[in-house]
Amino acid sequence: MSRIRYWLSSKSTLGVTLILSGALLIVIVVAVVGFFFIQDATRWGKFPPGSKVCGVDVSGLGKAAAALKCQEQLKGISEKPLVLTLDGVNYSITPQEIGLHLDYDKMVETAYNQAWKPSIFERMYRSFVNRPLKVNGILMASNDNALVDKFITNVTGAVNQPPRNAYVDVSSGAPVIVPSRDGYEVAEATIRQEVESAENSKTRVVAIDAKKTPATLKDDFFKKLIVVTLSGHSLTLYDRQTPLATFSIACGQPAYPTPVGQWEIVSKQMNPTWYNPHDAWSGSMPETIGPGYSNPLGLRAMALNASGVLIHGTANDGSIGTSASHGCMRMHMPDVIKLFDMVDTGTPVYIISAPGNPGFDVTATPSWRLKHATTPAANYSGD
Repeated sequence: MSRIRYWLSSKSTLGVTLILSGALLIVIVVAVVGFFFIQDATRWGKFPPGSKVCGVDVSGLGKAAAALKCQEQLKGISEKPLVLTLDGVNYSITPQEIGLHLDYDKMVETAYNQAWKPSIFERMYRSFVNRPLKVNGILMASNDNALVDKFITNVTGAVNQPPRNAYVDVSSGAPVIVPSRDGYEVAEATIRQEVESAENSKTRVVAIDAKKTPATLKDDFFKKLIVVTLSGHSLTLYDRQTPLATFSIACGQPAYPTPVGQWEIVSKQMNPTWYNPHDAWSGSMPETIGPGYSNPLGLRAMALNASGVLIHGTANDGSIGTSASHGCMRMHMPDVIKLFDMVDTGTPVYIISAPGNPGFDVTATPSWRLKHATTPAANYSGD
């Protein structure tokens, strides 16, 4: 002690002050470092302040407690179905159907490792400046791979379809307008990635990224249309699917059948002139017959793009309701005049054999319709 007093007395007051201040600073630094070291050590095994797992605050909790809290607060997410969407169409499946569940232990373990990844010096510094590391672990899910593979295969098959044009299903004898469907193309690997993204998201909803090929013919194309039923000798005009008027007709006899299929009115003529088609049935008839009530075409005629086939009037009222024509559809004169005023060129005409047996593929789109081309009739020569 005497030596220390001697040493101090030999030093200046300023020097002594500096030495003591330095010693005090060292003590303070050691104390602060020790305090934060002890604080860091006591937090080991628990989540530091500010730690979250998918939005769930797990600050100060151990792994088991954190997993239990996540299980309670993320229950709503775990019960959501997985949904892939494509232009308003949903492909969904429940968690139970693919063995989908949240892996709470893995989520907590990953977030914990993230929280304790910084070095002890960084953790102590953050504690000193009160800026804890922001940790927010993501969702992690597990599933039954075989069931998921089946779902992916089904969705891929459902999505990968060529475009389908709108069409009119007249199979029943009445029109049903079937809307168009755009075509899509997507790789199975893309669907798999999107399923994985949906599994690990809070919404579990992901849009499918597919190449789109629009349909050529939309259902708004169809407005007024005509359905002719040969077995019933009837012609009905519809406004889309709503019947406007029904008329009795004569259709083709067995030797000259009226052709079934999808056609359209390509031209209209009031008081038509009839031109001899030079068929066997017309060999003894004149080259032309001028307009008039007794003209083979009557007072009105509407030509279809089926060669030589017309909807027209007739003075032979007794043939109406029978198969007596040479391929055309005959109508009573007042009826054909009424129909003539109700339709325009371009009106679709569906000629079916009978309800339940249309006689042609109603889903097919005729090539002439896709080209938007019509074949106007130069000479009216049917019957």
